[in-house]
Amino acid sequence: MKESLKLRSLSLNERRLVELVAANSHIARIDLSRQAGMTGATVTRLIGSLLELGVFNEKAAHSGASGQPKRMLSISSNSFYSAGLTFSLSEMEVAIVDFSGTILASKTLAIPKRSAAFIAKTAQKYIASMRQDLGIPEDQFIGVGCSIPGNFGPTEKSLKAHKLFLEFEDKDNLDNFANAFDAPFFMENDGSAAALGEHVFGREESDGASLFLVHIGYGLGGGAVVNGSLFRGSSGNACLPGVLFPYDVPRPTAEDLLDHLNGKGVAITDINRLSKLDDIPHAILVEWIDRAADQLRHAIRVISGLIDPSCIIIGGRLPIEINEMLIQNINSKPIEGPSRGLEIPPIRGTRLGPQAGAVGAACIPLFSTFFTGSYSDAGSNYLNGRRASS
Repeated sequence: MKESLKLRSLSLNERRLVELVAANSHIARIDLSRQAGMTGATVTRLIGSLLELGVFNEKAAHSGASGQPKRMLSISSNSFYSAGLTFSLSEMEVAIVDFSGTILASKTLAIPKRSAAFIAKTAQKYIASMRQDLGIPEDQFIGVGCSIPGNFGPTEKSLKAHKLFLEFEDKDNLDNFANAFDAPFFMENDGSAAALGEHVFGREESDGASLFLVHIGYGLGGGAVVNGSLFRGSSGNACLPGVLFPYDVPRPTAEDLLDHLNGKGVAITDINRLSKLDDIPHAILVEWIDRAADQLRHAIRVISGLIDPSCIIIGGRLPIEINEMLIQNINSKPIEGPSRGLEIPPIRGTRLGPQAGAVGAACIPLFSTFFTGSYSDAGSNYLNGRRASS
């Protein structure tokens, strides 16, 4: 298995500390000990190890008061890096992020040849070039995360891709991806990857302990993080609200928006072309948003009843302006709770901006390496967010 040369596998308690420091941004040792439920001696020992690995920074916080200043721990954003890979019909986006989720370099590339082998080889070429330009040492590069529109099949290495991405479905094609990269490779469906990105890089304290992300892309997917763990289900296909809407009728998806626009004479061929809002007559866009918002209110009610998340996030492949218009419309009408006395959780948009897909994909290896929610996944295969064997 391809491993980082610098980073050993972290223990569960070490991951707990990393998770808490990441969630708090800056935190003193005494507060970290209290939140982790560990003794001061245990925390001191584990912090020493994590400081040695370069996971944490620790600096004195000068408050102006007399006495010994508190020493505050934070994540060392420039010690570890990962890459994210996402797709549209005609393009792929490759990005490198640091441990804060900041995109350091990105490239959008046309896909002239729709094969897994070609795409993986091209992605590896550009990731290697960006790493070299950024000066990222091999032992600080955690891995490559890939966000796929599709579902995982019943066998260990099978994938049931979206009908527009059938080139990813064959087992050998999955191996082409895994074997193309000179670093650990991880794969999730796009809803789960986006949910991880929100949990690690977009979450605020007010969001609570769990979230559900509704992923509006070529289909209507989703992902849930519950108490720090990605909820995958038995084969990695949990949290798919699209099942509420039959395939032979209009659905609240980006592909359906394209169909709606083309039916009204607005010729836009792919999701990545939706960013030019000046080309879309406002009345035609609002017509779709009104209908999609009604459908999503129904989905939100069902999600609330089944998952009971602290918040529901609307994200995916829509441009941020259309996404915000959709959320405003959803929130403009009350949504009945799923049962007597129960309310709908807060509904908000992604905090990761237009490159949420790339950040979510790049988050997969970081989450798998540093966070408690994937502790039991260490050493597994590349499907369902786990590592690829070489």
